[in-house]
Amino acid sequence: MTTLSRTRRLLTLASASILVASAAVVGALPANAAPGGEPGPPAAGKVAYAALGDSYAAGVGGGDYLDECFLSPNGYAAQLASDPGNVHVALNGCIGATTTDVLGQLGGIDHRTRSITLTVGANDLGLAAVTAACLGGPMEACLAAIAEAQADLGPMAVSLSTTLAAIRAAAPKAEVIVTGYPVLLEPTVDPSGGALAIAIAALNSTIAGVVAAAGPGFEFVDVTEEFAGHGIGSLDPWIVAPPALDAFHPNIAGHTAYADAIRAVQ
Repeated sequence: MTTLSRTRRLLTLASASILVASAAVVGALPANAAPGGEPGPPAAGKVAYAALGDSYAAGVGGGDYLDECFLSPNGYAAQLASDPGNVHVALNGCIGATTTDVLGQLGGIDHRTRSITLTVGANDLGLAAVTAACLGGPMEACLAAIAEAQADLGPMAVSLSTTLAAIRAAAPKAEVIVTGYPVLLEPTVDPSGGALAIAIAALNSTIAGVVAAAGPGFEFVDVTEEFAGHGIGSLDPWIVAPPALDAFHPNIAGHTAYADAIRAVQ
């Protein structure tokens, strides 16, 4: 069996199991844990750097998870937290978080905060369900799921704009870097892969537009180019493949690429 055939077979199995796996991860959260997560322990003194957002911001895919939000010491936020000058940090990203949930992650952030990173938006669109429909399933189901998700782009943009305004109000002097999402699999792996890539590009474009409209002090970082040639099915994947529970998130190499892309604009 060729590598491509094995990958296609794996993705076909994944299409039936990804939603179950996602539910299992969320189901592993304590009953009192909200997707937005509780802010981390208050830092002693100012919070110089804060990481906000969803599972990508928490570091899912990096392994060695520390808490109910699946915070990983190998995630891009944890890597940035170790940079010089980031003495006091708040790593508040949490699995399942939406743009609205980020409002609950602002604890400890104030006028002394100098740097904030944010990755969010995919959960507003139900990207996990879109991925499940597109991987190994009929093209019709994939396109229908994408159309449904694209209908949510407008509401997501409005919510993200509100969230960015709240971040600015909480941290008026902070540089806020908002990241996009990578293409998850190589276009040659599955016929639906190209359609999924277009959907992710639309999400990234919408996020970039909201960030541009937010004004000075906000910057969008597109990681699409960094991840080119490193999707699932490539010779050097930076995305965790199914059937892993944390599939479709960056692995350690992917999180390092995120961190490097952010450092490049700081």
